[in-house]
This record gives sequence, structure tokens and C-alpha cells, in this order.
Amino acid sequence: MHGQWMIFLGLVACSDPPVHKGRVTDRWGKPIAGVTIGLTGSAKQLVSGADGAFTIPVQKKDVKLRAGKPGYIKTSLNLSPHSGDGNPGPVLIAMYPDPDSTGFYAVTSAAYSELESKTVKTVGTDIRAFNGLPDVGKIRVNGKKPLEFVFSSEARRSELKQLGLQLHKLKFLENDTVPGVLGETAVTLNLWVSDTTVPFDLTGMETDDDYSLKTREKLEPGVYAFHTQGILSSKDPKALDKLPEEMRVAFPFEVR
Repeated sequence: MHGQWMIFLGLVACSDPPVHKGRVTDRWGKPIAGVTIGLTGSAKQLVSGADGAFTIPVQKKDVKLRAGKPGYIKTSLNLSPHSGDGNPGPVLIAMYPDPDSTGFYAVTSAAYSELESKTVKTVGTDIRAFNGLPDVGKIRVNGKKPLEFVFSSEARRSELKQLGLQLHKLKFLENDTVPGVLGETAVTLNLWVSDTTVPFDLTGMETDDDYSLKTREKLEPGVYAFHTQGILSSKDPKALDKLPEEMRVAFPFEVR
């Protein structure tokens, strides 16, 4: 019996210390190899394996993991200490591909879908005018749950606030009226114009020029568009004239 007890003590003494077993994947669950993972307060870095796996010793205090690899947006994750017995639960890090250029990217079920920029057109007079889109492009997304976008921009968050980034549901106006010498005059529009405001949350990512954008609720089927400066909702007939040509655009998409 004494011999068996000594063997048990030996096994306990030689057992491996508890570790966090981690895995790095892209936003859609595909493993990413070669991701460098660092811990705050430590010069040591880890690299994910071919299956995206890595291990980290259990920490005695809260730390932040930072993961990075060329071609992906840097990301971070808070890791709390583990005081229980055995190994803690897995650490899962999901990384977003770095967008090819500035713009809006819908995060669909399998990949990004880049929203096309479309020029806003004005129809009307100096008294009453309609700003809208004659073309809303071909980007369609599934609206079964709140939508997520990656927004890449060289503008800082404070600048985006000043620009007034908005998301609106649009409606199609085939025709309407504008004031004329003889009274209201019918005009042909054929424009997608602003209808209702859609609330969303904008969160800065680890890089200086990438943002996560999420609608607060799932969206009803219809056409929507991101825009700034209120160019789709402004009642000022000369709103577009005040902007440089490159800013007279909106980014539409259709929810199915």
C-alpha cells in the first residue's frame, strides 16, 4: 500500500501544469496557421500551428492576448485567471481578413461582399429637390439576423462622427411634384430616396482604419444604404453642390 501511495504522489508531481488550449480561425471558422500571439507584460510570443492551435499556460492575473498575421486585421482577447482544477475551457480567436481597400464589406455566411459606391443624383428645383440613387447595385444579403459589416476608412472615429455616417432604408419614388410658376408640377424621379433611419453600433478594431459595424436589429427585406453628410436625407436642394464629387456617393445593399 505504501508503494502505491508513493507512485500516486510521483504521478501528481510529474503531471503537466494546466494550460489554455486555443485555436485561431477566420471569421467563418477556417483555421489560420502562422498567427503570432503575444501576451501583455510578456516578451514571449506564440505561433498557431497548421490547424490554428496553440497553448498558453494558465495565468495568475488578467492578461490580454494580441493576435496578428499579414492579411488579417489584428485582434485582441481578454483572458481571465483560472483557479479551478484541471485545464480551463478553450480560447477561441476569430480574425477578420484585411479588406483590399477602403469601403464597406458585408460579412456574409462565407465571405465578404463589398458594397458598391453609387453616385447620388438630385432631381428638382432650388425650392424642392430629391436626392436619391438611380441604381442600387447587385449586393444582396440575408436579413435573418442583425447584419455585420467591416468598414475600412482612413478617417478617424471623431471625423466619422463629424461626417455623420448614417444607414437608411430606402424607398423607390417613380414620380412626385415640385413647385413651378403655375403651381405644383409633376416630375419623373425614378430614384431610391431615404425613408427611415436604421440604428447601428460602430466599434473601432485593433487597427487605426478598420471598424466593426453591426445593426442593432435584423432588417426587414428592402433596400438600404450607408451615406454621410446627410446627402440622402437632406432637404437642402443644394446639398450635393456643397460636397466634392468623390463624396457624393452612397453604399447601397438589398436585404432579402
